[in-house]
Amino acid sequence: MPSGSIETGRHRGAIGLLLVALLATLGGCDDSLVVCPAIAVAGLDVQVLNNTTSQPICDATVTAVEGTISERLVESACRYQGAFERPGTYTVRAERVGFAPLELSGVRVLMNTEACPHVETVTVILRLLPRP
Repeated sequence: MPSGSIETGRHRGAIGLLLVALLATLGGCDDSLVVCPAIAVAGLDVQVLNNTTSQPICDATVTAVEGTISERLVESACRYQGAFERPGTYTVRAERVGFAPLELSGVRVLMNTEACPHVETVTVILRLLPRP
């Protein structure tokens, strides 16, 4: 390996350490420095239950509609999540074969006003009635 590439690597490492030290020093002097995690927060967390047994329904189709945007929510551990970092007023609908579909309108997802702004997650519980 040419010695130039080794030297370049050493310089980059030294510059990186210098930047980290500088940022740490600035953080100690200025209490307003906030480091926000790079995550996407779900605005909707929906649980779908069998109204008769109160058992979770893990294979429903759950959608959220806001204006012209329609989104199928992602299922994980029998909960459905969506509207990631998207405030708005939603209509949430759940359906599954063997159950009457259910729709809930006017579900508001708000943006919080903290130092690291993310949506505030709204939990919605939909209880589906079994069809005879």
